[in-house]
Amino acid sequence: MAKLALPGPVISLLLLFFFSGEISMLVNGQKAWCVAKPAAPQHALQSALDYACNYADCSPTKKGGSCYDPDRPVHHVSFAMNAYYQKMGRNQWNCHLNNTSLISLADPSYNPCCQFMSGGSGPPLPQEQEDTWCVPKPGTPDSALQNIINFTCGILKECSEIQEHGSCYFPNTLINHAPFAMNLSYKTDGCYNCDFNCVGLIVVTNPS
Repeated sequence: MAKLALPGPVISLLLLFFFSGEISMLVNGQKAWCVAKPAAPQHALQSALDYACNYADCSPTKKGGSCYDPDRPVHHVSFAMNAYYQKMGRNQWNCHLNNTSLISLADPSYNPCCQFMSGGSGPPLPQEQEDTWCVPKPGTPDSALQNIINFTCGILKECSEIQEHGSCYFPNTLINHAPFAMNLSYKTDGCYNCDFNCVGLIVVTNPS
């Protein structure tokens, strides 16, 4: 892979940026968000939610709040994780929460009435496309997740791992199975396209 030649002051902060389903290289100012791992157990997500809400304002995810819908645990937890991550300084360790979270390079907002804040640049991130993964936005409805699985697995025909008795079958949820299919396509086609009708997120933490 050819190296990008840049002036000395710029070279130290080459960061990945997600735009229109593809990755390009940016210098400085890379925004970052924190979202829940799709495969994280429910009890772990609840613990992360309780912890994050001790430090950040989670009232928008309560019933009647602007971020209550879609009413999905992974969406509510992701909002809380991100609010905590932004408030605490956007360090890598602020998006760990007992290994239940991922740093995203794209805005994870799904509901237009509920915007996930990003207060500025995050930590230095990997410069290689191979060190990124593709997962769905936390608020993606089940119908869209199922369509992604059907379409991707129908083309690649390599999804036995998320079928019954497969190594990635559990947890048996669409929000767990869809990232496997999305990432398989993302890594296989060589284009690193994570759009999937605008519901894909490029993350720099392994979602396994």
